[in-house]
Amino acid sequence: MSRADAANPEAEKLRDFPLLDWLRFVLASTVLLTHEGIKYGPINGGLAVAVFLALSGWLIGGILFKSDRGDLPRFFYNRATRIWAPYLTAIVLLYGAAAVREGVDANWLKYLFYDVTFTHYNFAEFPRASLEMPLKGTGNAFWSLSVEEQFYLAAPLLMLFTRWGKRLETWAIIAVALLALQSMWAPIAVGVFAAGLNQRRAIVATSTSRWLAAAGALAALAGIFWHDVEPFRSLFSIGVVLALTAPGRRGRLGKFLGGISFPLYLNQWIGGFTVNAVSRYLLPIPSAVVVPLIFIVSVGAAVATWLAVDYPVMRYRDAWYTPGRGRSLGIAAYIIVGVGLTGGMILKAIAR
Repeated sequence: MSRADAANPEAEKLRDFPLLDWLRFVLASTVLLTHEGIKYGPINGGLAVAVFLALSGWLIGGILFKSDRGDLPRFFYNRATRIWAPYLTAIVLLYGAAAVREGVDANWLKYLFYDVTFTHYNFAEFPRASLEMPLKGTGNAFWSLSVEEQFYLAAPLLMLFTRWGKRLETWAIIAVALLALQSMWAPIAVGVFAAGLNQRRAIVATSTSRWLAAAGALAALAGIFWHDVEPFRSLFSIGVVLALTAPGRRGRLGKFLGGISFPLYLNQWIGGFTVNAVSRYLLPIPSAVVVPLIFIVSVGAAVATWLAVDYPVMRYRDAWYTPGRGRSLGIAAYIIVGVGLTGGMILKAIAR
Protein backbone atom coordinates (compact mmCIF):
# COMPACT_ATOMS: atom_id res chain seq x y z
CA MET A 1 0.00 0.00 0.00
CA SER A 2 1.38 3.40 -0.99
CA ARG A 3 1.70 6.35 1.38
CA ALA A 4 -1.21 8.05 -0.35
CA ASP A 5 -3.36 4.95 0.03
CA ALA A 6 -2.47 4.72 3.71
CA ALA A 7 -3.91 8.20 4.20
CA ASN A 8 -7.11 7.23 2.42
CA PRO A 9 -9.46 4.99 4.44
CA GLU A 10 -11.26 3.88 1.27
CA ALA A 11 -8.08 2.06 0.23
CA GLU A 12 -8.71 -0.36 3.09
CA LYS A 13 -12.09 -1.24 1.60
CA LEU A 14 -10.68 -2.21 -1.80
CA ARG A 15 -7.92 -4.59 -2.76
CA ASP A 16 -5.55 -4.07 -5.69
CA PHE A 17 -6.85 -5.59 -8.92
CA PRO A 18 -4.18 -5.03 -11.59
CA LEU A 19 -6.19 -6.34 -14.53
CA LEU A 20 -8.83 -3.67 -13.98
CA ASP A 21 -6.25 -1.00 -14.92
CA TRP A 22 -5.77 -2.68 -18.29
CA LEU A 23 -9.52 -3.12 -18.66
CA ARG A 24 -10.09 0.62 -18.26
CA PHE A 25 -7.60 1.41 -21.00
CA VAL A 26 -9.09 -1.18 -23.36
CA LEU A 27 -12.60 0.16 -22.76
CA ALA A 28 -11.61 3.79 -23.35
CA SER A 29 -9.75 2.76 -26.51
CA THR A 30 -12.79 0.82 -27.73
CA VAL A 31 -15.00 3.88 -27.33
CA LEU A 32 -12.49 6.01 -29.22
CA LEU A 33 -12.13 3.53 -32.08
CA THR A 34 -15.89 3.09 -32.35
CA HIS A 35 -16.26 6.83 -32.90
CA GLU A 36 -13.75 6.44 -35.73
CA GLY A 37 -15.86 3.70 -37.33
CA ILE A 38 -13.93 0.67 -36.02
CA LYS A 39 -16.33 -1.83 -34.48
CA TYR A 40 -17.58 -5.38 -34.84
CA GLY A 41 -21.34 -5.52 -34.61
CA PRO A 42 -22.45 -5.08 -30.98
CA ILE A 43 -18.83 -5.10 -29.77
CA ASN A 44 -18.52 -1.35 -29.80
CA GLY A 45 -18.24 1.76 -27.66
CA GLY A 46 -21.74 1.36 -26.25
CA LEU A 47 -20.89 -2.07 -24.86
CA ALA A 48 -17.61 -0.72 -23.52
CA VAL A 49 -19.48 2.01 -21.64
CA ALA A 50 -21.79 -0.63 -20.15
CA VAL A 51 -18.70 -2.44 -18.80
CA PHE A 52 -17.42 0.88 -17.42
CA LEU A 53 -20.72 1.37 -15.59
CA ALA A 54 -20.74 -2.17 -14.20
CA LEU A 55 -17.19 -1.60 -12.98
CA SER A 56 -18.30 1.58 -11.19
CA GLY A 57 -21.17 -0.25 -9.52
CA TRP A 58 -18.86 -3.08 -8.47
CA LEU A 59 -16.18 -0.83 -6.97
CA ILE A 60 -18.36 1.90 -5.46
CA GLY A 61 -20.88 -0.66 -4.24
CA GLY A 62 -18.03 -2.52 -2.57
CA ILE A 63 -17.02 0.68 -0.77
CA LEU A 64 -20.55 1.57 0.33
CA PHE A 65 -21.33 -1.91 1.68
CA LYS A 66 -18.40 -1.37 4.07
CA SER A 67 -19.22 2.26 4.91
CA ASP A 68 -21.38 4.08 7.44
CA ARG A 69 -22.67 7.65 7.55
CA GLY A 70 -19.49 8.93 9.12
CA ASP A 71 -17.59 7.93 5.96
CA LEU A 72 -19.70 10.12 3.67
CA PRO A 73 -17.47 13.25 3.73
CA ARG A 74 -14.55 11.18 2.50
CA PHE A 75 -16.74 9.34 0.01
CA PHE A 76 -17.99 12.56 -1.59
CA TYR A 77 -14.53 14.13 -1.47
CA ASN A 78 -12.96 11.18 -3.27
CA ARG A 79 -15.63 11.10 -5.97
CA ALA A 80 -15.42 14.85 -6.57
CA THR A 81 -11.63 14.99 -6.74
CA ARG A 82 -11.50 11.94 -9.00
CA ILE A 83 -14.11 13.16 -11.48
CA TRP A 84 -14.73 16.89 -11.38
CA ALA A 85 -11.32 18.32 -12.25
CA PRO A 86 -10.63 16.17 -15.36
CA TYR A 87 -14.27 16.40 -16.43
CA LEU A 88 -14.41 20.19 -16.17
CA THR A 89 -11.11 20.35 -18.05
CA ALA A 90 -12.66 18.25 -20.83
CA ILE A 91 -15.71 20.52 -20.92
CA VAL A 92 -13.54 23.65 -21.20
CA LEU A 93 -11.52 22.10 -24.03
CA LEU A 94 -14.53 20.83 -25.98
CA TYR A 95 -16.81 23.84 -25.59
CA GLY A 96 -13.90 26.21 -26.08
CA ALA A 97 -12.99 24.56 -29.39
CA ALA A 98 -16.65 24.58 -30.42
CA ALA A 99 -17.01 28.27 -29.58
CA VAL A 100 -13.98 29.13 -31.72
CA ARG A 101 -15.00 26.97 -34.65
CA GLU A 102 -18.80 27.23 -34.63
CA GLY A 103 -19.62 30.14 -32.35
CA VAL A 104 -21.93 30.22 -29.36
CA ASP A 105 -25.66 29.67 -29.85
CA ALA A 106 -28.65 28.38 -27.88
CA ASN A 107 -27.69 24.73 -28.36
CA TRP A 108 -24.12 25.42 -27.20
CA LEU A 109 -25.50 26.95 -24.00
CA LYS A 110 -28.12 24.22 -23.52
CA TYR A 111 -25.72 21.30 -23.73
CA LEU A 112 -23.12 23.12 -21.68
CA PHE A 113 -25.76 23.43 -18.97
CA TYR A 114 -26.60 19.72 -19.21
CA ASP A 115 -22.95 18.69 -19.07
CA VAL A 116 -21.93 21.01 -16.23
CA THR A 117 -24.87 19.84 -14.11
CA PHE A 118 -24.46 16.12 -14.90
CA THR A 119 -27.88 15.83 -16.53
CA HIS A 120 -26.89 15.04 -20.11
CA TYR A 121 -28.46 11.56 -19.97
CA ASN A 122 -31.72 12.91 -18.60
CA PHE A 123 -32.44 15.48 -21.29
CA ALA A 124 -30.35 14.86 -24.42
CA GLU A 125 -32.67 13.17 -26.92
CA PHE A 126 -30.92 11.12 -29.58
CA PRO A 127 -30.50 11.14 -32.53
CA ARG A 128 -31.49 14.82 -32.58
CA ALA A 129 -28.95 15.68 -29.88
CA SER A 130 -26.08 14.45 -32.07
CA LEU A 131 -26.96 17.17 -34.58
CA GLU A 132 -27.37 19.89 -31.95
CA MET A 133 -24.34 19.27 -29.73
CA PRO A 134 -21.10 21.20 -30.28
CA LEU A 135 -18.68 19.88 -32.92
CA LYS A 136 -21.36 17.65 -34.47
CA GLY A 137 -22.07 15.63 -31.35
CA THR A 138 -18.48 15.26 -30.25
CA GLY A 139 -19.39 15.42 -26.58
CA ASN A 140 -21.97 12.64 -26.69
CA ALA A 141 -19.74 10.47 -24.46
CA PHE A 142 -20.44 12.84 -21.57
CA TRP A 143 -23.84 11.25 -20.97
CA SER A 144 -22.21 8.41 -19.04
CA LEU A 145 -20.72 10.90 -16.54
CA SER A 146 -24.23 12.04 -15.65
CA VAL A 147 -25.29 8.44 -15.03
CA GLU A 148 -22.31 7.80 -12.77
CA GLU A 149 -22.57 11.08 -10.86
CA GLN A 150 -26.25 10.58 -10.13
CA PHE A 151 -25.50 7.03 -8.97
CA TYR A 152 -22.81 8.38 -6.60
CA LEU A 153 -25.44 10.67 -5.07
CA ALA A 154 -28.39 8.28 -4.95
CA ALA A 155 -26.63 5.12 -3.74
CA PRO A 156 -25.32 6.55 -0.42
CA LEU A 157 -28.79 7.84 0.47
CA LEU A 158 -30.29 4.43 -0.15
CA MET A 159 -27.54 2.34 1.40
CA LEU A 160 -26.67 4.44 4.44
CA PHE A 161 -29.98 6.08 5.38
CA THR A 162 -32.43 3.20 5.04
CA ARG A 163 -32.58 -0.10 6.90
CA TRP A 164 -32.96 -2.07 3.69
CA GLY A 165 -30.45 -0.25 1.48
CA LYS A 166 -27.67 -2.81 1.97
CA ARG A 167 -29.83 -5.88 1.50
CA LEU A 168 -29.14 -8.04 -1.51
CA GLU A 169 -32.86 -8.38 -2.09
CA THR A 170 -33.12 -4.61 -2.50
CA TRP A 171 -30.44 -4.45 -5.16
CA ALA A 172 -31.80 -7.54 -6.90
CA ILE A 173 -35.16 -5.79 -7.24
CA ILE A 174 -33.53 -2.55 -8.41
CA ALA A 175 -31.39 -4.39 -10.95
CA VAL A 176 -34.29 -6.40 -12.36
CA ALA A 177 -36.46 -3.29 -12.62
CA LEU A 178 -33.75 -1.33 -14.44
CA LEU A 179 -33.03 -4.25 -16.75
CA ALA A 180 -36.70 -4.47 -17.62
CA LEU A 181 -36.73 -0.74 -18.37
CA GLN A 182 -33.65 -1.08 -20.60
CA SER A 183 -32.04 1.63 -18.49
CA MET A 184 -28.35 2.51 -18.68
CA TRP A 185 -28.37 2.51 -14.87
CA ALA A 186 -28.88 -1.27 -15.06
CA PRO A 187 -25.18 -2.23 -15.37
CA ILE A 188 -24.39 -0.13 -12.30
CA ALA A 189 -27.16 -1.77 -10.28
CA VAL A 190 -26.01 -5.23 -11.37
CA GLY A 191 -22.48 -4.23 -10.31
CA VAL A 192 -23.70 -3.16 -6.86
CA PHE A 193 -25.64 -6.40 -6.45
CA ALA A 194 -22.53 -8.38 -7.35
CA ALA A 195 -20.50 -6.35 -4.84
CA GLY A 196 -23.02 -7.14 -2.11
CA LEU A 197 -23.00 -10.82 -3.04
CA ASN A 198 -19.21 -10.78 -2.92
CA GLN A 199 -19.31 -9.32 0.60
CA ARG A 200 -21.43 -12.28 1.66
CA ARG A 201 -19.94 -15.15 -0.33
CA ALA A 202 -16.64 -13.93 -1.88
CA ILE A 203 -17.69 -14.79 -5.43
CA VAL A 204 -14.30 -13.80 -6.92
CA ALA A 205 -12.15 -15.42 -4.24
CA THR A 206 -10.85 -18.23 -6.45
CA SER A 207 -9.61 -18.58 -10.01
CA THR A 208 -12.38 -21.12 -10.62
CA SER A 209 -15.07 -18.58 -9.81
CA ARG A 210 -13.43 -16.03 -12.08
CA TRP A 211 -13.29 -18.54 -14.92
CA LEU A 212 -16.98 -19.21 -14.38
CA ALA A 213 -17.59 -15.46 -14.61
CA ALA A 214 -15.65 -15.40 -17.88
CA ALA A 215 -17.78 -18.24 -19.22
CA GLY A 216 -20.89 -16.33 -18.21
CA ALA A 217 -19.61 -13.26 -20.04
CA LEU A 218 -19.05 -15.30 -23.21
CA ALA A 219 -22.55 -16.77 -22.96
CA ALA A 220 -24.00 -13.27 -22.54
CA LEU A 221 -21.94 -12.06 -25.51
CA ALA A 222 -23.48 -14.83 -27.63
CA GLY A 223 -26.86 -13.57 -26.44
CA ILE A 224 -25.93 -10.03 -27.50
CA PHE A 225 -25.16 -11.23 -31.04
CA TRP A 226 -28.50 -13.02 -31.07
CA HIS A 227 -30.57 -10.21 -29.54
CA ASP A 228 -28.84 -7.01 -28.37
CA VAL A 229 -30.81 -6.06 -25.24
CA GLU A 230 -29.83 -4.57 -21.89
CA PRO A 231 -30.04 -7.78 -19.81
CA PHE A 232 -27.42 -9.48 -22.00
CA ARG A 233 -25.27 -6.34 -22.00
CA SER A 234 -25.36 -6.01 -18.22
CA LEU A 235 -24.63 -9.71 -17.67
CA PHE A 236 -21.73 -9.53 -20.10
CA SER A 237 -20.43 -6.40 -18.40
CA ILE A 238 -20.44 -7.74 -14.87
CA GLY A 239 -19.07 -11.07 -16.10
CA VAL A 240 -16.06 -9.30 -17.61
CA VAL A 241 -15.51 -7.29 -14.42
CA LEU A 242 -15.71 -10.33 -12.15
CA ALA A 243 -13.46 -12.38 -14.42
CA LEU A 244 -10.75 -9.72 -14.24
CA THR A 245 -11.07 -8.96 -10.52
CA ALA A 246 -8.00 -10.97 -9.60
CA PRO A 247 -6.06 -9.59 -6.63
CA GLY A 248 -2.39 -8.86 -7.14
CA ARG A 249 0.24 -6.20 -7.33
CA ARG A 250 -0.45 -3.34 -9.72
CA GLY A 251 2.46 -2.69 -12.09
CA ARG A 252 3.69 0.73 -13.17
CA LEU A 253 2.54 0.34 -16.76
CA GLY A 254 -0.89 -0.85 -15.70
CA LYS A 255 -1.28 2.05 -13.27
CA PHE A 256 -0.24 4.46 -15.99
CA LEU A 257 -2.66 3.06 -18.57
CA GLY A 258 -5.44 2.93 -16.02
CA GLY A 259 -4.65 6.51 -15.05
CA ILE A 260 -4.84 7.91 -18.57
CA SER A 261 -7.98 5.93 -19.44
CA PHE A 262 -10.34 8.53 -17.95
CA PRO A 263 -8.84 11.55 -19.79
CA LEU A 264 -8.63 9.35 -22.92
CA TYR A 265 -12.35 8.67 -22.64
CA LEU A 266 -13.19 12.31 -21.96
CA ASN A 267 -10.96 13.87 -24.61
CA GLN A 268 -11.08 11.24 -27.33
CA TRP A 269 -12.26 13.83 -29.87
CA ILE A 270 -8.92 15.67 -29.80
CA GLY A 271 -7.13 13.07 -31.92
CA GLY A 272 -9.68 13.11 -34.71
CA PHE A 273 -10.06 16.88 -34.57
CA THR A 274 -6.29 17.40 -34.82
CA VAL A 275 -5.54 14.80 -37.50
CA ASN A 276 -8.44 15.90 -39.69
CA ALA A 277 -7.39 19.54 -39.37
CA VAL A 278 -3.80 18.73 -40.33
CA SER A 279 -4.97 16.62 -43.28
CA ARG A 280 -7.31 19.34 -44.51
CA TYR A 281 -5.20 22.43 -44.04
CA LEU A 282 -1.53 21.41 -43.87
CA LEU A 283 -0.58 17.98 -45.18
CA PRO A 284 -2.81 15.31 -46.74
CA ILE A 285 -2.66 12.11 -44.69
CA PRO A 286 -3.12 8.70 -46.37
CA SER A 287 -6.41 7.13 -45.36
CA ALA A 288 -4.67 3.91 -44.28
CA VAL A 289 -2.89 5.66 -41.41
CA VAL A 290 -5.62 8.10 -40.35
CA VAL A 291 -7.17 5.94 -37.62
CA PRO A 292 -3.84 4.74 -36.13
CA LEU A 293 -2.63 8.34 -36.13
CA ILE A 294 -5.84 9.52 -34.47
CA PHE A 295 -5.37 6.90 -31.77
CA ILE A 296 -1.76 7.93 -31.16
CA VAL A 297 -2.62 11.63 -30.97
CA SER A 298 -5.58 10.90 -28.68
CA VAL A 299 -3.38 8.90 -26.32
CA GLY A 300 -0.85 11.73 -26.36
CA ALA A 301 -3.57 14.23 -25.49
CA ALA A 302 -4.75 11.93 -22.69
CA VAL A 303 -1.23 11.72 -21.28
CA ALA A 304 -0.89 15.52 -21.42
CA THR A 305 -4.18 16.17 -19.64
CA TRP A 306 -3.45 13.42 -17.11
CA LEU A 307 -0.10 14.97 -16.26
CA ALA A 308 -1.61 18.46 -16.06
CA VAL A 309 -4.77 17.62 -14.09
CA ASP A 310 -5.45 14.05 -12.97
CA TYR A 311 -2.00 13.14 -11.67
CA PRO A 312 -1.41 16.18 -9.43
CA VAL A 313 -4.96 16.08 -8.06
CA MET A 314 -4.72 12.40 -7.18
CA ARG A 315 -1.24 12.85 -5.76
CA TYR A 316 -2.12 15.65 -3.38
CA ARG A 317 -5.80 15.13 -2.64
CA ASP A 318 -5.19 13.28 0.64
CA ALA A 319 -3.16 16.20 1.94
CA TRP A 320 -6.00 18.58 1.03
CA TYR A 321 -8.75 16.53 2.65
CA THR A 322 -10.77 17.72 5.62
CA PRO A 323 -14.23 16.48 6.68
CA GLY A 324 -15.57 19.99 6.12
CA ARG A 325 -14.38 20.01 2.52
CA GLY A 326 -15.89 16.58 1.99
CA ARG A 327 -19.27 17.72 3.32
CA SER A 328 -19.13 20.90 1.24
CA LEU A 329 -18.38 18.98 -1.94
CA GLY A 330 -21.19 16.55 -1.18
CA ILE A 331 -23.70 19.38 -0.67
CA ALA A 332 -22.43 21.09 -3.82
CA ALA A 333 -22.91 17.88 -5.80
CA TYR A 334 -26.56 17.54 -4.77
CA ILE A 335 -27.21 21.21 -5.52
CA ILE A 336 -25.56 21.01 -8.95
CA VAL A 337 -27.58 17.99 -10.04
CA GLY A 338 -30.75 19.45 -8.49
CA VAL A 339 -30.28 22.67 -10.47
CA GLY A 340 -29.65 20.61 -13.60
CA LEU A 341 -32.79 18.50 -13.20
CA THR A 342 -34.94 21.56 -12.45
CA GLY A 343 -33.46 23.63 -15.26
CA GLY A 344 -33.66 20.74 -17.70
CA MET A 345 -37.36 20.26 -17.04
CA ILE A 346 -37.93 23.98 -17.55
CA LEU A 347 -36.03 23.93 -20.85
CA LYS A 348 -37.99 20.88 -21.97
CA ALA A 349 -41.29 22.56 -21.11
CA ILE A 350 -40.28 25.70 -23.03
CA ALA A 351 -39.32 23.61 -26.05
CA ARG A 352 -42.84 22.22 -26.20
